[in-house]
This record gives sequence, C-alpha cells and structure tokens, in this order.
Amino acid sequence: MASKPVKEIKKGDTTFIFYDDYCKDTTPEEVDTILKQIAREVLPALRAAHLHTEDTA
Repeated sequence: MASKPVKEIKKGDTTFIFYDDYCKDTTPEEVDTILKQIAREVLPALRAAHLHTEDTA
C-alpha cells in the first residue's frame, strides 16, 4: 500500500511533502532520544551563530 502525504508546504518554487510512514510507529522514548541527539548536534552551532551575531552588532 502506498503511503499518503500528511502535510504539504509550498515555499516559493519549492514544495515540501511530508509522509508519516517512517515515524508513525515511533515510541515516546525514541522521540526523546531523537530530540536529545538533535540538541547535542545543533545547539552548539546555534549558540556559536548567536554569539557571533552579538559580537558584530
């Protein structure tokens, strides 16, 4: 059975189409692990970009 999109967003000439077939069975524990991993990887870059912006202001 083919999966169906759950959300579609148009931004300029680009269309983002989201399907839930990859994550629909994800447990709350798995979601928590994923979010913690994202925070570990992304937060330092966001912090550095923010501090760089303050230095040049």
